[in-house]
Amino acid sequence: MGSEHATTSATELALACRSGDAEAWDLLLDRYERLVFAIAMREGLSSDDAADVTQTTFEALLTQLDRIRDDERIAYWLMTVARRQAWRVRDDRARQRADETITVAGDGSMVDPISDHNTVMWVYHGLSKLDGLCRELITALYFDPESPSYAEVASRFGRPVGSIGPTRARCLTKLRTLLGEVNWNE
Repeated sequence: MGSEHATTSATELALACRSGDAEAWDLLLDRYERLVFAIAMREGLSSDDAADVTQTTFEALLTQLDRIRDDERIAYWLMTVARRQAWRVRDDRARQRADETITVAGDGSMVDPISDHNTVMWVYHGLSKLDGLCRELITALYFDPESPSYAEVASRFGRPVGSIGPTRARCLTKLRTLLGEVNWNE
């Protein structure tokens, strides 16, 4: 292809690539690689993911080159494929993040969302059977989104700070007993 690379048309490049001209393939990559990468980045991907999309897009071009009807529209074909590949990667990453958030416990084990829901309902049912002070204390200590300190809980209940720990222990013992007796058919 020589020094006329800059003036070589997309049609000429495609024809040369189809005939196995490695230099034409390199020129095609040089001409469109930044475009494909930029499209992937514009779709919100990281540099690594954009590089993967670029590689996948050119692999698709290599396998589909014989099927492209209008060689002058290769740039548009590449843009379309790159955009679609970027959407797939972005959706896969979002799905992975959602799966990690939902299905992995702190120790790395898998969490069954249905089983987790059943556990929450079981604890809620047990809490509803506790007397008022214990229910309110356990709710304040374990379920209040503000995560109050013992001092704040003691102030809220009008009790000395030193009594919160022992009261909590007694209430948890009651809750454990109730949870062992909870009948789901009630």
